[in-house]
Amino acid sequence: MDPWHTPEEAAAWDASAGSHLPTRMEQQDLLLALLTESQIDDGAVLDLGTGSGLVAEAVLEALPGTELVGVDFSPAMLKLAGRRLRRFGSRVHLCQGDLSRPEEIDLPLRRYKAVFSVQTLHHLDNREKAAAFAWMAGLLGARGLVVVIDRVKVEEALFEDWLVTWRRVDPAASGTYAEHVAELTEAGDRPATLDDQIEWMKAAGLATSCLHLYGNRAMLVGRKSE
Repeated sequence: MDPWHTPEEAAAWDASAGSHLPTRMEQQDLLLALLTESQIDDGAVLDLGTGSGLVAEAVLEALPGTELVGVDFSPAMLKLAGRRLRRFGSRVHLCQGDLSRPEEIDLPLRRYKAVFSVQTLHHLDNREKAAAFAWMAGLLGARGLVVVIDRVKVEEALFEDWLVTWRRVDPAASGTYAEHVAELTEAGDRPATLDDQIEWMKAAGLATSCLHLYGNRAMLVGRKSE
């Protein structure tokens, strides 16, 4: 069983509030700015990998007229999200779903104007990532927005250079490439290269660019064509 399915692990993750990731708040602020400027109005936004609702809460506060649909595979996380987001009432709909099989997710019918995902898609394999991007694009109308904030693969030949860069925000960063890969494997993380993710988004019909990147943490932004 994945650890995020247990109430104890979900609560521990929620308590950390992503504090272990030094780029999180800056990229979350950029996400909120993009959503705010996108004129979501009375449309809906889709949060893929909503977890305990930390980002969803910030989005709902920033967009007071907008509905949010949150998807996560962990019942324990969704329970925490339900508690955190209860004050937003009917503006929130949470559902359990597996992004490796997005076509099976029972989404409510809404006018989705934006889809975002924060630190989630790296759990999928490459085929599943490509399929997830295509599914996201299919939910949106013209000029719909996709924002993906996630880790990207560090190539072995550049690992020492990545360490030099990452120590600017995390002075304790250390280790070998083999240890890095072992940590990813243990956590079930399967990050793809930045180039691959951009190509998958473009193949889904999204005009795409990486608009923020530090080390191996990227913010990819896509717009569906007219």
